[in-house]
Amino acid sequence: MEHFSESLIQWLWLALIVIGFSLFFTAYYFRRQSKRLNRALSSLYELNQNCHQDALDFFNQAWSILNSVGCAKINANIEWFGERKTVVKGSEERLRLVKQVHSVSREDMRFEIVLFVTKDANQLESMAGLVIKTFLNILEQNLVLKQTEILTSQKRLERYQLFVQHEIKNIAQFIQLLSEQLQTVGNEEAKLKLVERLVNTLPPMALRARKTVEHMQQPLSEFYEGNVYTLKDLIDDVVQMYSLNVLLEGNVSTKLPRQVLLEVFKNILGNFRDHPSSEEPIHISINHNGLEQKVNIRIASHKINDQEFLSERMFEPFWTTSESGMGLGLFLSRELLKQLEGQIEFYQNDRAEFGFIIELPGLVT
Repeated sequence: MEHFSESLIQWLWLALIVIGFSLFFTAYYFRRQSKRLNRALSSLYELNQNCHQDALDFFNQAWSILNSVGCAKINANIEWFGERKTVVKGSEERLRLVKQVHSVSREDMRFEIVLFVTKDANQLESMAGLVIKTFLNILEQNLVLKQTEILTSQKRLERYQLFVQHEIKNIAQFIQLLSEQLQTVGNEEAKLKLVERLVNTLPPMALRARKTVEHMQQPLSEFYEGNVYTLKDLIDDVVQMYSLNVLLEGNVSTKLPRQVLLEVFKNILGNFRDHPSSEEPIHISINHNGLEQKVNIRIASHKINDQEFLSERMFEPFWTTSESGMGLGLFLSRELLKQLEGQIEFYQNDRAEFGFIIELPGLVT
């Protein structure tokens, strides 16, 4: 009986030691996981700050953090202000991976993300699950900030436009009123002097003022509609304005709003002036597709010194590599072309060629 009691006590001590070691290693494991989680989350937030809350840069650089917590592969389709890009990182060599599908979007910005994660990482409340959730939340916050920045700028532009329109309208109305008062001057001598000074200037200015007010009330697409001109002449005007070396082929006559297209080509060709490429002439070809009633304009140049352009950034507002630019030219060009039911795409290939392809509705005379 005494031997049995001693054996029982030994087993109890052994059990206590085993339980103690289990608790110690469990606590150590959870503390280690907690540190890994904190380190991963801190790394995501720090990376976002270093990227200045730029969604594309954050997405491109966050893979190493996701990979460290159990993400084996990421496959993403990105649509960024009209440009599309596919990103694939990692591999599916590990067995028993679980597929996760996520979507983060705001207007012209969209991320369709497919993650392949380990079975443990697929748990919602696991360390990997929390890191993935934080990654998606930061990405969405960056899109919201970008959208807010664009909306704020649009509001400022709208307020400025309203202010300018109001001022022009007041000036026009003042000129009209002054023109009418020419007949009400009481003193004959003063009337003659006033008439002599103003009779040749006020009526034409009043007529221009009335036309200005009428034009401001018309939709943009109707502003200059009805005037026939050639695209070659319009592009030539911009080429001479910027002193560009251009080889221009083809021609089409059109009734599309000239001022709108002039602004489009000023913004596009202005990029070739601000970002010089090779010394070869810029090749611009104009073609009319009679079957589809479309006009295609191809603007092509060649890179120098292994230039590489971020195609997904091309039409992003406020993104620029020019010290003097605001990053709005190509964005505005695309928006203006949309109003004309046209479109623009950027391209680059392995032969060091890059440029833009513009498609216009075929309003050809």
